[in-house]
Amino acid sequence: MERIILRDGRVAEFRELRNDQEDRSIIKELFGHVSAESLYYRFFQAVREVSDVFIDNLLKNNDESNRTLLCMAGDHAVGMGTYNRVDEERAEVAFLVDDRMQGKGIGTLLLEHLAETAWRYGFKHFDADILTGNHRMIEVFKSSGFELESVQRSEVIHMTLPLAQTERNRALQDTREKLATAASLVPFFRPRTVAVVGASRDPKGVGHVVLRHILDGGFCGTVYPVNRSAQSVAAVQAYKSVSDIPEQVDLAVVVVPAEETPSVVDDCVQAAVRAVVITSVGFAERDREGARSEQEITHRLRGGGCRLIGPNCMGLANAASDMRLNASFARRLPPMGNIAIASQSGALGITILEYASRIGLGVSSFASMGNKADVSGNDLLQYWEDDPDTGMILLYLESFGNPRKFSRIARRITRHKPIVAVKSARSALGATVSEARMTALPASDHVVDELFRRTGIIRVDTLHELFDVTALLAVGSLPKGRRVAIVTNTAGGAVMTVDALLKEGLRLARPPIDLGFAALANDYRKVLADLLRDPSVDAVMVIFMPIELSTEKAISRAIAQALREVGVLAHETGKHTGLEEHTDPAPAVKPVVANYLSTGDDFVSFIDAGERRVPVYPFPEQAMRALAKVIGYAEYCRSPRGHVPDLLNVDCVQARAAAKEALTPGSGWAPADVAAEILDAVGIRVDPLPSRVTAKTALRIAIAVECDPLFGMVVGLKGYRGDMPDTEKFFSVSESQAISITPLTDRDCNDMVSSVLGADLDALPSSVRADLEELLQRLSRLAEEVYEITRVILSDIEVGASGYSIHRFAIAAGMR
Repeated sequence: MERIILRDGRVAEFRELRNDQEDRSIIKELFGHVSAESLYYRFFQAVREVSDVFIDNLLKNNDESNRTLLCMAGDHAVGMGTYNRVDEERAEVAFLVDDRMQGKGIGTLLLEHLAETAWRYGFKHFDADILTGNHRMIEVFKSSGFELESVQRSEVIHMTLPLAQTERNRALQDTREKLATAASLVPFFRPRTVAVVGASRDPKGVGHVVLRHILDGGFCGTVYPVNRSAQSVAAVQAYKSVSDIPEQVDLAVVVVPAEETPSVVDDCVQAAVRAVVITSVGFAERDREGARSEQEITHRLRGGGCRLIGPNCMGLANAASDMRLNASFARRLPPMGNIAIASQSGALGITILEYASRIGLGVSSFASMGNKADVSGNDLLQYWEDDPDTGMILLYLESFGNPRKFSRIARRITRHKPIVAVKSARSALGATVSEARMTALPASDHVVDELFRRTGIIRVDTLHELFDVTALLAVGSLPKGRRVAIVTNTAGGAVMTVDALLKEGLRLARPPIDLGFAALANDYRKVLADLLRDPSVDAVMVIFMPIELSTEKAISRAIAQALREVGVLAHETGKHTGLEEHTDPAPAVKPVVANYLSTGDDFVSFIDAGERRVPVYPFPEQAMRALAKVIGYAEYCRSPRGHVPDLLNVDCVQARAAAKEALTPGSGWAPADVAAEILDAVGIRVDPLPSRVTAKTALRIAIAVECDPLFGMVVGLKGYRGDMPDTEKFFSVSESQAISITPLTDRDCNDMVSSVLGADLDALPSSVRADLEELLQRLSRLAEEVYEITRVILSDIEVGASGYSIHRFAIAAGMR
């Protein structure tokens, strides 16, 4: 089954129709529930009862040519979509939705899923006949994003939809999904009523602790303890079940043993609860039986239109002043701010919350994802994307559920909200340790690196570094370039900083300014203000070796005064050095980082300069690494937005026909003439040579397209001279390699060619770069639309002033 989210935020499931007695009953029940009008629109005539012959045909004819998809709410069908083969290229499509569920987007979702399935099986178009009075179904087709052709004949509108995906319909689908997903998570983060199931009277009991955290946090709604044997818990009246609570419950936090969870879930479904958090352990993270139990409770909740965070999680929180919800294991609610946090590890998530509170970083909301049985990191990102309370997102991840969707979502968000992520389980051993808690395949760390870089995500290695970077981003000013000035009172500190600066790929704007050990606060104020006004400086590092505490405080006041002076000037002159998509209270003020070389703890702290703050790091290396990460993010934000370009002379239908005719999935490599024909269909010409002597100095590239079990189709580019690279190890870590997930944007292709060929491009005409980028785009299109192909290898591409020539190539087939 596949989870779907309806327009009102409720959840349901899609599955294929099965030829058995159970589905016969389900179909018959659906037909019995819909109105006479809906049956008339479906069958174009008055129908008192759908015949058994029609139902038999649905059950028996469910294959590649004829497909029926059911929308299930628990054990009941609330909608169905069917396509039937007309000829090799066309299929007729029709839908039926329970009248009680119409207007929730079921028809649109059925159309999207059936269109993708039909396209995979080789169909090019859907045909649909719709009565003119069936306004809702007409709107489903018109708002789908597909390029419609329609002809009206009497009372019937005949519509034709080309099934190939375009940027337009993909964008519309993404928008619909985002809005529905965000609506489905509102009961988690903005509930009016919360029930804590398993709230005991024992102050040390986990349920009691969660209830106490909600009460002590100042929750602005109403909280109800649920306890089968107690009259009250923590002086609050208790109820024996969620169904007994006199108010509608928006959120239920379940803190009971795993074996009691199914009955609690049934109670929540009966009470029409919209959101459930299960903190209980003993599910998929433990063993197969636990995994089966997790699947069952998830299925039950979806049947009731309810969403689930967990199990095996540590709760959630919302620090907004009108909510103040701490339904987590964190001892206190962090101060309100604009940072949203999602953690796959509950314990580390709580640690992140505690750390944020300790260094004074405000939080908008927090979620511990646990086993991610339902709500995933992708769902949370879509909620926070347009959340007005959230300006930055922190992630701790061990695995990906759907990295392709993650990539699309992240590209949208990072242009206006930074995402900082710790992706652990990087090593084989780490992945093994994490395997028991993962619900998805382990990811190639090198591919993860490329995924994060191309989507603008700031990847860090440790939780310590996570907060080093977050502290600088929280300042709110992004640097315009990599030129860093240093002001110090110790030469040793400056040497360390310069070494770290160069190691991180930054540039020294000018020789460090050493004020000497006897420097006074006023000296720092004057020099810092001058550096901030200097157009050749993009950021400033302040180093100070204090003699005593009073001098440290004086320097902090001097730094704050310098920022205020330059900030006032910026407002008066109306200058702007930040990015348009980032609100900047004092836009001309460049980022400033500091390091006080004194004994203290390992936490970053802040100098308060009114509208601005300056992060103070324990060591200069930390400051430079954080600054380099933020500068890299600023460069990404300034770079052009990528798009998937339209290409001439691309006939993926012909490529699919050639592949399907000549290849049997799983049969291995295609004959050379078939491979050449497939490439030619998408505008890629080859120049095969039976044998040749490779010049050791000749510039060559190799391109591989592979179906990764987790990321889908991945494109890799490698440059070399002389012997061909080992294509079997093509995706191993290499300095001369670039990787990206399809579909490739024009920006992806530009970055890949630049990173692999580098200075070699300077000796070639600009048209060669354009040709190579277009080659990658065509391969991406082939990989996206010809599902019968699992691998493409172009292992010998000669690059010269006149362009490129492909001498060795191969294509493999198989089931993705």
